[in-house]
Amino acid sequence: MALPRDLTAAEAAALLPAGGRAFLTGCAAEPTAILNAVRNDPSIWRGVTLTGAFIPGVNERDFSALGQNTTVETIFTTSGLMNAAGAVAHLPMHYSQFWQRLGQPGFVDLVFLTIPPPKADGTIGLGLACDFAPSPIAAGAKLVGIVNPWMPDIPNGPRYPLARFAGLVRAADPLPTYDPGPIGAEVAQIATQIVGLLQDGDTLQLGLGKVQTAVLAALSRSGLTGLGFHAGMISPALIDPLKRGVFSRGVVTGVALGDSAFYAAVADLAQVTFQPVGHTHDQRVLAQAQGLVSVNSVIEIDLFGQANAETIDGRQVSGQGGLLDFHRAARAQAGGRAILALVSTAKGGKTSRIVPRLALGTPVSVARADVDIVVTEHGVAHLAGLSLTERAHSLISIADPRHRMWLREELDGIGQVGRNIGP
Repeated sequence: MALPRDLTAAEAAALLPAGGRAFLTGCAAEPTAILNAVRNDPSIWRGVTLTGAFIPGVNERDFSALGQNTTVETIFTTSGLMNAAGAVAHLPMHYSQFWQRLGQPGFVDLVFLTIPPPKADGTIGLGLACDFAPSPIAAGAKLVGIVNPWMPDIPNGPRYPLARFAGLVRAADPLPTYDPGPIGAEVAQIATQIVGLLQDGDTLQLGLGKVQTAVLAALSRSGLTGLGFHAGMISPALIDPLKRGVFSRGVVTGVALGDSAFYAAVADLAQVTFQPVGHTHDQRVLAQAQGLVSVNSVIEIDLFGQANAETIDGRQVSGQGGLLDFHRAARAQAGGRAILALVSTAKGGKTSRIVPRLALGTPVSVARADVDIVVTEHGVAHLAGLSLTERAHSLISIADPRHRMWLREELDGIGQVGRNIGP
């Protein structure tokens, strides 16, 4: 195979044919130079479809506004896509399903991804985001790499021969960063409750966000040892417990997301291995993880154990992500624990996030048959094996005290649950 051509960003963008489909890497590997070139000259893309896992709070551009008659297919809804200028198709898919979709031969025409400079041995790594790109790559999609000196070259991750790329663009745009914001007292207390459920030797999965940050900070003070970490993403808060030996069995992830200092440090973390979604979220791999404990945040949960992790007031604000891939794997494993975490109230305490029933039309991200352990700042509810009535009372016990009487009254109003008929 011939070596890739050096291209301008506009020339590289033009490799996507009219009506074609491109996969855009997300997280810190967003192909900024390509997107800016099309923003400056919309005629480059005509009737194309752009797909990817665009992370809320990170990849916030309105991708549908790029080009002419562009459609976006996404598994997450970001604020940039909520009021999109063009067509946006939300795909209600788990990570593992989206991985399979991208891996269909001929489905993706072109992959645009930000990569570190090539090695002297003629290979290129995927840097901080190797989650989904290997799927369309394996299916034969054409590759365009944006070579960015700010992207670290990860030693323990996928690599590809230079000749596999159709073209390379040289650019030095700052990498997208992520800050979960300040950790409030409620989230810190949730983290303390979660760490109390862990045991030496467990394998921990954490979703990205404030709960991950708070749990990792609590682990640094816990005295726990011999843990493994197996998750879709890692954040800066991982470094301290890693150095303290908490994760002595190593770390497996697909993405690193945080600030620029963290990005510079990741390449030197020998204990961290990067793997694609086809490994990190694979049920066969997860079944072998010792004492798997999944921890993921949800927006609300009803008294029967149905959880919503995707919408607020009927508006799509996120997506399924990898929540259920990890949740079901932990739930199925002997000794595994599947934890759903949420602050008990919203809107300054005026609204309970433990509700009598999910509102009509609200997506059920986690079905009541899948629920296991629920944690709020007020306690832990072990719901597996409980009847509908028992789980309702258990959830009320960890609701905010200001809303418990209302929840009991609503439960009495439902009535039939006492006879195990349910909603």
